[in-house]
Amino acid sequence: MENKDFDVAKYYVQSGSFRRIIEAESDRNAAISAVQLAIEQVLPLDGDSKTAQTEPHGAEQKQTYSVLSGKVLVSESGFDSSDRLELPTREVITAWNHLITTLDRLEQMIDSAV
Repeated sequence: MENKDFDVAKYYVQSGSFRRIIEAESDRNAAISAVQLAIEQVLPLDGDSKTAQTEPHGAEQKQTYSVLSGKVLVSESGFDSSDRLELPTREVITAWNHLITTLDRLEQMIDSAV
């Protein structure tokens, strides 16, 4: 079996107030990673994730969350680039859900084989 190295590129991903540079194998994988990061702000999947930003506000602190809009925009050139890929957020969330479901099934298969 041949071991291939995967090419990873930097993608500028934005949607709503979400703006991050994400390393991924493809623009679509970068979009899926962005959805994962946005979801983990409010629903940590690994128990340790803390991606919400905390801002000082007087004596108390306020957490702010990035909110996705109806489209996820991905580009290798930069934020607000004209060469961007535009994907419906719902489509990206569906792809993310399929990935998580597949990983869960794989984990169950591995657990039952042991």
